[in-house]
Amino acid sequence: MSQQSTRTVADPVQPSPAQRRPAPVRSWRLPAGLGAAAAGAVLITGACLPWVTTFAGLIAISGLRGSNGRILAALGVIIAAAGLCHVVRGAPWSRWLAGLAGFAATGFCGFLLLQLAASLRSLSTDSMVAARSGPGLWVCAAGSVLAFSTLFLPASTQRALVRRRPDGGLLAWAAGPCSTGLRRGIQIALGAAWLADGALQLQPIMFTRGFVTQILMPVTMGSPAGVTGPALAFSRLVLHDPAGWDAAFATIQLLLGAGLLWRRSVRAALAASIGWALAVWWFGEALGGVLTGTASPLTGAPGAVLLYALVAVLAWPGRAGRPVAAGSPLGRHGAALAWLLLWASSAYLLLQPANRTPLSLHSALAGLATGEPGWLAGVDRAVAGTVGSHGPAIAIGLAVACLAIAAGVLWPATTRPALLLSVVLALVIWVFGENFGGLLTGQATDPNTGPLLILLAAAYWPPRRARRVRRQ
Repeated sequence: MSQQSTRTVADPVQPSPAQRRPAPVRSWRLPAGLGAAAAGAVLITGACLPWVTTFAGLIAISGLRGSNGRILAALGVIIAAAGLCHVVRGAPWSRWLAGLAGFAATGFCGFLLLQLAASLRSLSTDSMVAARSGPGLWVCAAGSVLAFSTLFLPASTQRALVRRRPDGGLLAWAAGPCSTGLRRGIQIALGAAWLADGALQLQPIMFTRGFVTQILMPVTMGSPAGVTGPALAFSRLVLHDPAGWDAAFATIQLLLGAGLLWRRSVRAALAASIGWALAVWWFGEALGGVLTGTASPLTGAPGAVLLYALVAVLAWPGRAGRPVAAGSPLGRHGAALAWLLLWASSAYLLLQPANRTPLSLHSALAGLATGEPGWLAGVDRAVAGTVGSHGPAIAIGLAVACLAIAAGVLWPATTRPALLLSVVLALVIWVFGENFGGLLTGQATDPNTGPLLILLAAAYWPPRRARRVRRQ
């Protein structure tokens, strides 16, 4: 009896059939990475296929014959490389890169499909040409949508096919209950910025054609054709009904602000903020003019709306006890890389030949007086007179400061001084270079980059506990 009892206790417990069944998905890292790699391959294939056929199919014109097809092929290479990197390393930045590049490719394909439809409509009256749409651009659109959709797959660390949430599924995902302290403060500040943008969008000039002719179209001047084409097409679309489009823009931005202030919709509002900010940066601001050769961070480059997207990524609900940026989906290294790219690119823009001429800075500051109240216009002229012909020296000095700020977050001992220097420089830019974002002109669409740079510095600020541990 004792031997039987001992044998019964020693025998291992047999798993049930449900326990023996293997998990349907070991990890979502492999599907997300392979999906992005496949999407990039589809995008490249679509760029190589014919986009248009003429003379009843005798002549096929592939996308690679033009710059638009080459841009999509380059995006396909980036997406495929990011997908393979995600399969190997599983880093969050590679998945974000593939998804955001897919978003950009989706918007570009949509614009090109509209342009293709208009071109074919104009050629339909010529029976000799017999132009028809080829499969290439449609394949590119399918690949870009597939790449963008990988951003909405479950987290790469999730091992189950479906993770059931006991507290409400999609509604639980949309909320951000774990956001507290500084992270929650940044979310609220970003929401207030979106509310301010929505309020500025309700100014009288925004409901007229002046919104297009005086605000949207001028920012496209000097950019390459691949940038100005989509931006000008969007401006012409808005020109048909400025009041209706402006009301829609204001409503979207007010909803984004309200969603960030309401804790139950924080995550959904952050995701929508990223998509909306990138769309506005491309179609409404022509990439902030960074490709014109004359853009300067003193006057708002690379664009406030791009900083909205970066702040939204950094403020994403994450782990507590770490700096806000390090606890974001970018991780510690990805957040440091984003900071380095932002400030190093600012130094590069300052050192462009157009910004190092003796009177370039004087002309830029003096030009800010147009449309400003008398007292602020007087300040602009006084500052421009003080600068005089010392533009090259000032540009080099500011570029050195930007490089110091960029490298400062790489070492814990220099993080706080670099962040404080960035706050001071942001205030100088906002007051003297941006005239408080042009809020007093009646034509401002956002407060410009100054306040957003301060928010970024707050996102990288080390928590008190980390500082105390370093002292000990």
